[in-house]
Amino acid sequence: MRRAFLDAGYVIAIEIEDDQVHAMAVEHWDHIRVVNPPRLVTTSYVFDEVVTFLTSRGRHDKAIEIGNYLLGSPTI
Repeated sequence: MRRAFLDAGYVIAIEIEDDQVHAMAVEHWDHIRVVNPPRLVTTSYVFDEVVTFLTSRGRHDKAIEIGNYLLGSPTI
């Protein structure tokens, strides 16, 4: 199985609908998860960046949701 690095910018673009590249990121994600889903690899720094970014913009509930997903996902 191939691996792909999950970067904070990609997670944020997928999760935040008003992000300037949201549509492109969602389209890309929908394509790769159907065609050939990779095993996702990330770091605690990426986790921290995503949660901090969301919290600092008043999206605390979204930060908790995504943080829990990243920590609990069997594919990451």
